[in-house]
Amino acid sequence: MLSVRYLETLVLLVFIACCITEAKPLRKRSISEMQLMHNLQEHKQVGERQDWLQEKLKKIISPSNKPQQGQAASVKSLLLKEEFKKSI
Repeated sequence: MLSVRYLETLVLLVFIACCITEAKPLRKRSISEMQLMHNLQEHKQVGERQDWLQEKLKKIISPSNKPQQGQAASVKSLLLKEEFKKSI
């Protein structure tokens, strides 16, 4: 049977081996890989910002305030339409 001293030594060696292998990366990343990862992260952040902004704009702009058929509407005319709808 194995002695306790032998098992302690074996556990210590396994622990040290695990610590050493975790500290070193398996391989270095190339410059193009780093740039690709950076670009992907930047693309995700832009998408998240656009989604956030779209949600904020949905809260501000209601569908009834949109000008019809591409006509430019001023703030004054939009306010007048809202007041007219409230009075009805």
